[in-house]
Amino acid sequence: MDGLRHFQAFTDDQFPKDVARQSLLAQIAADKSIAQAAPGLNRLIEKVRADLVDGVYVTNLPTEKSVAYLLSLTLSSSIGSVFNYGSQNSGRLVMEIASDPSEPKDHGAELDWRTEGAWIPRDRRAEWIGLLGVENTPGSYTAYAPVKPVEETLSSRAKAWLYSPSASFRSPRSPASDTTTWSAPRAVLSRSPVGHTEIVWPGDAVRAARLDDAIGAAALAELSSEISRQHVRVSIDAGCFLAFNNLRGVHRQATASDGYCLCYKTYARHSLRAL
Repeated sequence: MDGLRHFQAFTDDQFPKDVARQSLLAQIAADKSIAQAAPGLNRLIEKVRADLVDGVYVTNLPTEKSVAYLLSLTLSSSIGSVFNYGSQNSGRLVMEIASDPSEPKDHGAELDWRTEGAWIPRDRRAEWIGLLGVENTPGSYTAYAPVKPVEETLSSRAKAWLYSPSASFRSPRSPASDTTTWSAPRAVLSRSPVGHTEIVWPGDAVRAARLDDAIGAAALAELSSEISRQHVRVSIDAGCFLAFNNLRGVHRQATASDGYCLCYKTYARHSLRAL
């Protein structure tokens, strides 16, 4: 907390508007604050950077809102290079994700399992997603399921289908009733250049490319069932930080029916060269 306050004072409590300066400030704060104040956390983050773990969950972090933005950016910058797509949330590095009490239809809803950016090329997708809790009503949570242990329990028939280009994804901007905006056949599971199991799963917008493909429908159902069975669920309360690999697992969120949730969200990659 003292380290974060120092950097807040350094900027007169005003974040630089320039994204590059924000990123530089967060990297300096990460190097100074995380390594010195939380050496155990720093060692865990080193495992994240080395791709040895798929997710981390940290509690008991500072909860003062005055430093929450810098804390979110600092933790994410310790994992990788923080970025955002220009069209999303005005391109801000730290995005505010909040439930909307004025929209009852979304209240209490549990989003489907998904990876973000399914339509984006692999070298431009978010590798890591960070969520820092700011406010959270009991009953709200985020769940994550790494795909490697899920894949190990799948039948050989399901795995063969999921690794083959046999599924189609619906465009994120098309209505559910539109049957003309499905992608060409592609694989749900794949291997990374260094051999990690990866998944592309755009929520409920995935189906077998051939509508009469009974094997495909069964494979997708088996994958979904194993994800639901093996996932880990945590609360993103104030002072809690969850970071997970978006290429090697799926996630979903749920908000309590009478609650409110506010968290700060970030994207990070090891390299931004392709962007």
